[in-house]
Amino acid sequence: MNSIIRAKTTVPGIGAHELDRPRLIARLDAFREAGCGAVTIGAAAGSGKTTLAVQWARKRVGSGDHVAWVSLDPSDDVPARFWGLVTEALEPSDGTPGRWTSPPPAAPAARIGWLDALLDHAGGGTVNSVLVLDNCEYLRDTGLLLEVDYAVQRAPQGFTVVFCGRQLPELPSFYRLDLDGALGRVGQEELMLRRREVARLFASACPDVDLLLDATEGWPAAVVLAQAMGDGKAPAAAVTHSTAYLDRLCGQLFPSFSEEVRSALAVMALIEPFTVDDLCTALASTDAPRVFDAAVRASGLVVPAHAPGSFRLHRLLSRWLLDGGSGATAIDRPLVHARMARRRLRQARHAEALAHAGRAGDGGLLRDVAAVSGLHLLWSNDLAALDAVLRDLGSVESVELGLLDSLLSFAMGEPGRARRKLERADQMDQQGSLDAPFSALRTALEAHLMLGRGRPEEALEHLRGVSVEALPPDVGLFVSNALSAALIATTRLNEAADAARGCVATADERDNPGARIDAHITRAALATAMEDFTPAARDAWTAIREGELQGLRYSPRLRPAHLVLAWGAYHQLDDDGARFHNAFVFRATSTPPSVAHSASKLRLMLSFPSSAKPVEVAEGLLERIRFDLAHGAQPQDVAVCSLQVAEMMLSLRRVEDLTMLKVDLRRYQGISGELQVISAWEHLLAGQLNRARQLLTPVASEYVKSQSKVGMTTALAMLARLELLENRPFKAREALERALALASARGSVRGIRFAGETVRSALERDRHHYPRFAREVDLLVNQRRRPVQEIAGPPLTPREIELVALLPTFATVDELALDLQISTNTVKTHLRGIYRKLGVGTRREAIAAADKLGLLAPTPAPLRVLRSAGAR
Repeated sequence: MNSIIRAKTTVPGIGAHELDRPRLIARLDAFREAGCGAVTIGAAAGSGKTTLAVQWARKRVGSGDHVAWVSLDPSDDVPARFWGLVTEALEPSDGTPGRWTSPPPAAPAARIGWLDALLDHAGGGTVNSVLVLDNCEYLRDTGLLLEVDYAVQRAPQGFTVVFCGRQLPELPSFYRLDLDGALGRVGQEELMLRRREVARLFASACPDVDLLLDATEGWPAAVVLAQAMGDGKAPAAAVTHSTAYLDRLCGQLFPSFSEEVRSALAVMALIEPFTVDDLCTALASTDAPRVFDAAVRASGLVVPAHAPGSFRLHRLLSRWLLDGGSGATAIDRPLVHARMARRRLRQARHAEALAHAGRAGDGGLLRDVAAVSGLHLLWSNDLAALDAVLRDLGSVESVELGLLDSLLSFAMGEPGRARRKLERADQMDQQGSLDAPFSALRTALEAHLMLGRGRPEEALEHLRGVSVEALPPDVGLFVSNALSAALIATTRLNEAADAARGCVATADERDNPGARIDAHITRAALATAMEDFTPAARDAWTAIREGELQGLRYSPRLRPAHLVLAWGAYHQLDDDGARFHNAFVFRATSTPPSVAHSASKLRLMLSFPSSAKPVEVAEGLLERIRFDLAHGAQPQDVAVCSLQVAEMMLSLRRVEDLTMLKVDLRRYQGISGELQVISAWEHLLAGQLNRARQLLTPVASEYVKSQSKVGMTTALAMLARLELLENRPFKAREALERALALASARGSVRGIRFAGETVRSALERDRHHYPRFAREVDLLVNQRRRPVQEIAGPPLTPREIELVALLPTFATVDELALDLQISTNTVKTHLRGIYRKLGVGTRREAIAAADKLGLLAPTPAPLRVLRSAGAR
């Protein structure tokens, strides 16, 4: 026997990093005990097939069995040579009948008789025998496979043949043995390492076993190489960060495949997850099914994906191919991406279509796909998928992608970031080559950003030149929503009503949840501006419910809707509800300035009754009103806030501040109903009833115009108070009837509440006179100024108080931990303590409760900017 034959028929040795596989050895023992005539061990290269077979062979030898081993190579795919190796492997041992000396005949017909004699000889011993055929993927000769099948079918009792290789021969005898329960199988999934096996391979102090297991998918060769190349305490670092690791793992394996298989695997890495039909498109070949089968058989690293009929490569091989690892096959990547972009577009798999188009190197194709797939992701509110694609294509220079990124930031409620990204996109578009619909989208986005910065006239002028009728429906909706918002901000409310009505009707017909949310929020804002708070609340709730269906419960996109509901609750004397909804808006760093300004005013109003520093609260609100007057804010908003701050100043006896307010009102608005109501209010408190009547009568008769319906309601309620003080109950009821009618029509009883306890007591006493307004009377009668509440549980610790101040930012736990320089677990512990002590269950409720209890600063101050969690 020469040295080559001796090496091929000797059980191999094992390297320094041998993996002990007791789980699988026990499985092979079970097959042997069950009398299996054949056992198959089939898996990809590096799965530990040979190691397992060697370990089991050693155990069988130790148990007294006779083990014959044959390591095959391509030269052994010849019947005479193959059977010669088998004959040499079946060397005599204790209990065997002696050496078989007859060589295999050259003629196929003669070999059948020779095989019968060989099998009889092998079964004549007193011990069980095992024949291991390693690397059996090299057995391809049809005649040889028929002879092997013949031998397996007629193997004597106690004789087991083990087939070990990347590809297993398809022998007819396997089917019969499987039916009889006499065929044992160990596949790739069973050969993959389990967590316990990986942990046993490394030191017990290894902290990243789970990370290593996830990265390698349990591929034994990958785990062993990580042990050899990595730090024993952090082996995953070699897998996740080392190029040399992947080159050593895949660079030696990949060249063993045929050129056809290498090209197919390189294409699969670009298009995964994929189907065989996808591969046909990517290869532009109808022969793809055969190539796919060849790649599966040769590599063993093409695995099923989640979807039925869908496949992917092993993660490490895929990463090596995508990174252009040393030795990887060069293919025309842009061409493959272009083919797949068109296919994914036809399949309406828009995220994948956009990703492929971005890598195709074809500007025209990218524009076409972005106009369809990119906008579809945006309109269907699949923002996470769009964000992932745009991040992945971050190095691609494209105006369209830059604009999509800016639109995405705006849709996610980040106007500042949207503005910065839009500026970068404009820098790429030096030639002004942006075509429709992207040019219209940019115009509408610029208008939205102008509105957020308090420049409504510029925004409206910017939109005037856009022809909505010529645009695709969803793009037209985006532009129309921007136009409606601009009309509202410039107090062109009649035009805005028509535009908003059309937007809602169109949005409700489209599969565009983002447009529906925006349209209903816009109409809610319009109703609020027109002081129709009931329909405003209805539209705001519609937007919030739609947002929650889309997973946007805490999204900045819904903040304007919450602000509308907060103001509506304020007008209904529901201060708790107002605090709750305002907590979504106030102090949020990404809130547009105009929205944040409105939320800050409302918060000051709500905090005044329970504040320990009421003067500071009142002065803070007065400063904001003076700012609004100087910068042309909406008259209705200024009017309501002026009446509220007047109540504060009168209760604090801040005559000079009240005089300052009246001077500013006269300077910027002239003589108005609200100005005269505030003056009459002063006279009523001073007992100057005649002077108060002279001021109130022109307002109540609408001779002096009020800027707000709430101002008119307040005037009528104040007149009723005057009549009550002068003992004219019938006149008082007449004024209250008018005030309640107006309050019911507009959904606001706050103006009547300004009239004070005298009117409230009269309503409680004479409520039977107002049966049509039972709801409004109930709100007014049951509303009491509540004392400052005490905290439900033990006092908050200093660290908990610091954390409470950051809750309204809606920062993540990781961001809070980074900002406070504590661990995430400590933040979670503090949050649980805060919720327990405040008697709440969610962050929103905690913010509202903390605000109500005065745990947040009454005067808003700029927040420190939370650092990104990725800045560690």
